[in-house]
This record gives sequence, structure tokens and C-alpha cells, in this order.
Amino acid sequence: MSFYSKLKWLTLSSLGIMAFFAVDLSLSAPKKVTRIAIIQIVEHLALNQTRQGIMDTLKDHAIQIDYQSAQGNSALATQIAQQFVGSSPAVLVGIGTTASQALISADQYRKIPIVFSSVTDPVGSKIVQNLKHPDGIVTGVSNFIDPALQFDFMKKLMPTLTRVGIIYNAGEANSVALVEQMKKIAKEKNLILRLATANTSVDVVEATHKLIPEVQAIFINNDNTALSAFDSIIKISTKDKIPVFCSDIDMIDRGAFAALGPNQYAIGRQTGQLILAILKGDKPSALPILFPDKTVMRFNLEQAKKLGITIPDTLLQSQQTETNQS
Repeated sequence: MSFYSKLKWLTLSSLGIMAFFAVDLSLSAPKKVTRIAIIQIVEHLALNQTRQGIMDTLKDHAIQIDYQSAQGNSALATQIAQQFVGSSPAVLVGIGTTASQALISADQYRKIPIVFSSVTDPVGSKIVQNLKHPDGIVTGVSNFIDPALQFDFMKKLMPTLTRVGIIYNAGEANSVALVEQMKKIAKEKNLILRLATANTSVDVVEATHKLIPEVQAIFINNDNTALSAFDSIIKISTKDKIPVFCSDIDMIDRGAFAALGPNQYAIGRQTGQLILAILKGDKPSALPILFPDKTVMRFNLEQAKKLGITIPDTLLQSQQTETNQS
């Protein structure tokens, strides 16, 4: 073989080896992973279901999720929010009003897109200014159910109901907004509201004892503090045969008598879709605030028997009802 033939053979062989390694490297290169950060204000079943819905929606995508709970502490939520903003994720996610507010405050200068979830009053809590056109870097999903629907639901089960107790945290913006709405609507429904505040889950026990002599029923409406101590409410109220209504359908398994509320897992799925839309290039300002597509009725038959309350067959036969929340 001549010198030039050998050189040609070596060159082609080298190119073949280079091509082999190029293909091999491309096959072994890791997929680009996008990172998002989630703050949840407190651990309880409803918000946990919301988070699970988010994670299940994102699981088939190359997304790394950083998650922390603020354990019901607004100061801790602020600290976590600052930490997350400093780490520069692609999207920030707040589950609950206080967590979402903390992210917005921490993100004033970085302008990382924010998606909130399970926020009852996004406008009243100053998370957005407009539901259909959320100008800026924030969008999300509300878990709002009209209190008028809740009171009508309660009266169908307790026709003689006139006095309802509400336990809420005056430090939760969504709870304060809801209480103001409930006060107005209660008058229209000829209901008297008795209010008891609880700043921490420990305070919930005292608040429940305070209400028991004054009411015919207790209603817990999306308040994270009350929901985190729900077992205590049930233990005290059941002893005195006071039914507990709830806007969180998952609380039926923990002793609530009846619940009318959104499917929290489905809210998480809606939230996940908004996150994916932003990661694909949509601006949060172009994504209107979403609301639950339907309300779900749930009843605790064992608790009804303990309380001596008969649930109408018409309600038992229709455990889910569609309602327009737009």
C-alpha cells in the first residue's frame, strides 16, 4: 500500500472513530431539566392534594421540583420565598394565600413568573388586580366557592338552622375576606354568625369551646389554621352534637358532617397546566385566573347518625353538582 493510500485509510478511519464518539456522546447527554419551586403555607390534606395534583401533572416532563412547607408560619414563608427567589427557578408556585403573598414580595425585582394555587380571594388579598387580565408576572387557580351556595347547602340539611359558628385566623387574608362576604350573605339568608378567631392551631381548641354553647352548627371555610387542627374541632363538637360543615371535601374522612367544595386535587391539576403553559412561553398576564369547574357534595353517614340528622335522599343521590364559577 502506498503512502498516500495509507494516509487516506487512516483519515477515513479517524473520521469514523470521531463520528462514533459523536453519536455516543449525543446519546449519553442528559436531558435539560427545568426547575420550579413550591411553597405550601401549611401541611393539611386539602393543600397536600393540591400539591399532588401539580406534581402528577408535571411528572412526565423534565422538571425538578423544590418544595418546602412554611408550617403555618408567615415569617418562615417569607424566609423560604427569599431563598427560592435567590435560587432562580423557572417558575415559583405558592399553595395558599400567605405563601403566594410571600413569593410576590420576595420577587419584586427578579420578576420570576409566579403561579398561585388554592387562593380564595386573589383580588382581595392583592395577589392580582384583575381576574381575567392578571397584569404582571402572576396567575393561578382560586378555590373560591360562593358562601351563598354554602349556606343554602347547610339549610337543606338543617332547615331550622339560624346560628352558625365560624372559626378563622384573622391573620389569613383569604379568611378575613371570606368572613366579610359571609357576614353580608348571612343577613340575606336570615342567619346569625358567631365568630371565633384562632391565630395558631393551638388556639383552635379554645375557639371551638367558645362557639359550642352559642351555635347550632360550625362551618370551616378554607381557613388553613382551622383545617390544620380539624381533628380537635370534630372531637369537641361531636361530644356536644354540633355538626361541622366544611368547604374542604377531604375533611369528610376526618369527621366533618357534610362538605361542599372544590376537588383540591383537580385544582392542582389546573395549576400544573398553567405552569406548563408558562414553561412553553406563555406570559402569566395572558393566562386568566382559573376557578373550580364544579362543586362536590360529600356526606358522612356515620357522623349523621351520631348527630341524629337525616340527610335527604335527593342530596344523597346527587353527590356532585356542576356550578359555574366564572
